[in-house]
Parts: sequence; structure tokens; C-alpha cells
Amino acid sequence: MARRFLRVVPALLLVVLVAGCARTSIPGVAVRSGPTTGSSLVAKIPESNTPVRVRCWSRGEAVQGDPVWYRIASPQEGWVTNYYIRSNGDHANAPSC
Repeated sequence: MARRFLRVVPALLLVVLVAGCARTSIPGVAVRSGPTTGSSLVAKIPESNTPVRVRCWSRGEAVQGDPVWYRIASPQEGWVTNYYIRSNGDHANAPSC
């Protein structure tokens, strides 16, 4: 049993680190239906420093030169540009969409 636990712990730790590393950098971050600023607005994340749970990443319309967008599961499902997300900067931890 102890060996199985030791194998599971690193995977759980990775999930916690990835989920805990992304936060909004400004209030009012737009959550969109696709990875472009022209995609319909799904919601706005009202507060700065709100944790976001990243499902995957994709390249989309560049925002201030940054083409990376995250598909998020919470606090609202949709797409947010990396430009307004503080993270460890390594989107390779999340799978590509």
C-alpha cells in the first residue's frame, strides 16, 4: 500500500501545482468562447488575483504580442488570454488543446 501511495503523490502534487500557479493579474479579465478577442464574451472575472483552473492551452489571437490562450474550467468555463494571467510562465505543464 505504501508503494502505491508514493506513486500517486507526485501526480497529485503536479495537479495541485499546475492548478495553483495561474491567477488573474487584473480585475475584469474577459472569459471568451474561443481563443480570440472577437469570440463572444462568456463572463468577466471581477477580481484580480483570482485562481483559474487551466484545462489546456492553445495558440490564438496575439494579445500584446502573446499568442497563448488558456481554456479554463473555473471560475467560469471558457478561454482567457495568457497576457492577463500570472503563472509560472510554463504552459507546457498543461496539455495543448
